[in-house]
Amino acid sequence: MNQTALRQIISTLQQDAELLLQLSPLLQKQYVLMNLRKSAELEQLNQQASVLLELLQQNATERHSAMASLQLQPTSQGFDRLLSILPEKIRDASQQLLDKVQRHTELCQQLNQKNGELLAQQRQLMQNLLGMESKTSYPDMPLG
Repeated sequence: MNQTALRQIISTLQQDAELLLQLSPLLQKQYVLMNLRKSAELEQLNQQASVLLELLQQNATERHSAMASLQLQPTSQGFDRLLSILPEKIRDASQQLLDKVQRHTELCQQLNQKNGELLAQQRQLMQNLLGMESKTSYPDMPLG
């Protein structure tokens, strides 16, 4: 087995667990700031979240490459196959790490979904208040 690829997979998963742990409170704060319409603070928070998301994407790309070098797909079946060929001690720790990343990912997805629903509600309210006919049109507003 390619030890370098295995180390890379485990390392990126460990990093992802930490990044997701940082992302979830940002998503919670994002909801509050959107609700309070604090756009300056929201913009700053969104930049922080974007950095974390970019790092998560980089890790996923590295992990996909490492999985490919092991001739495994970067899917749950690929990870199951990988776990099945690991020594028991490494397998158990790796399974716990995968479970942790999955739990944190699901939490972040739920928080993001909640934020998206709030944003949609706010947009609908603005459409209703401004009498906009379609979801993509904006009313004519004077520029000066």
